[in-house]
Amino acid sequence: MNHRRDENIAYWDVDKQIKKYRKKQEVFLIDGNFENKHCFVDPTEETPVETSRVLKFLDLEWADPILKQLFPRFNWIKHRLYPRVRLVIIMKLRKDLQKVAELYRVIQSNEEMARNLGFDPHALPGYETIRHFINDLLDDEVLDHLFYVQVGEIKCQLDRYGETLGEKTLEDATIITAKRDDPEAVYSGYYEDWGWKKDLLFDTKHKVFLAYQNLGVTEDEGKALSCNLEKLREISINVDEITVDGKYPTYKNIAIAKHGYDTNLFYRPQKDWVHNSKGNIGEINKRYQKYWKHNDFRVNPDIHYKLGFLCRRGDYEWVGAYHRNLHVQIYNRRLKHCRRRYRNERNKNESFNNYLKQHLGFETSLPQKGRKHAFKHTTLCLIAINAVALTRLQNGETEHLTSVAYLT
Repeated sequence: MNHRRDENIAYWDVDKQIKKYRKKQEVFLIDGNFENKHCFVDPTEETPVETSRVLKFLDLEWADPILKQLFPRFNWIKHRLYPRVRLVIIMKLRKDLQKVAELYRVIQSNEEMARNLGFDPHALPGYETIRHFINDLLDDEVLDHLFYVQVGEIKCQLDRYGETLGEKTLEDATIITAKRDDPEAVYSGYYEDWGWKKDLLFDTKHKVFLAYQNLGVTEDEGKALSCNLEKLREISINVDEITVDGKYPTYKNIAIAKHGYDTNLFYRPQKDWVHNSKGNIGEINKRYQKYWKHNDFRVNPDIHYKLGFLCRRGDYEWVGAYHRNLHVQIYNRRLKHCRRRYRNERNKNESFNNYLKQHLGFETSLPQKGRKHAFKHTTLCLIAINAVALTRLQNGETEHLTSVAYLT
């Protein structure tokens, strides 16, 4: 009897999935033209698409673990929560909807947009419900969790297409310019501006943001590198290579990246760098022999084992000097090629940062004064642009994942 009941449940589930698939494929014919309200259309220069029509096809099941922590009755109300998440995303994709009041008026007056986001236009949640969700529930800890769960889902989607996340990456910090007369803002002589900065690690092939760190405008962004790699390890993403500027390749960062995370750093040698003899093989061997009483000490191991061993003991200068001396030799030996490669990678970074600021108001659309609001706004921008990439991947698109230029 139970066996038959299980079969009925299985058939019902299959039937449900078939109906769900068919619903996605429906296309209504209006006035002799196909109006793509019920199938995903990738926004391009030839076919710009209204933003809510794209987000309509964003599957948010990956966000369930976070929403369950916020709402104990999640299983009964999740159909009401997904629209709120999409609403937060559209808030950052449209620079004209940066305030909750503006956002709420739009879903009140635009039934189609409300439906696309998943709301029932005739039973909208109250303004206070939306305000509380965005301003109170989505704190720094929740957004951090949401961001990295989202990156993990992007990895899973790329895996379906045989693509890898994290092979070639770039890390740099970008300033978040404060609103005028913000009492919490700090001045930076380097940027010649007031505000804070955000350290960003992104995949240069897929243009997806992988990790971030919030920093004071005068803080050393080099310390963010190992934090970002650890965050990605927690979601099973290995970074093969990071292109960085001169603030990142300290001996400690080089050693930890290589032997802690199997990550190579690509960088341009600085003018004041000189050959460090502690990185010579003889010095490495001498340092290694000092630990002959240690349980992990091996007789005549290869150089990779010695370097890893010394890294674990905290001898970062020996390990970092070895790799940096070698990198400088290779860079100078292939000077023209390496200079061109480094310049191209840095130009990609600058153009993408400008793109982010132009289309998402990364620093120009800060909703309020204060460090807390600046970091929340910019983190939501990262989640929003990655949400566009995820929507494309979920719907069979693998090119230009984070392009938002043709969202209207």
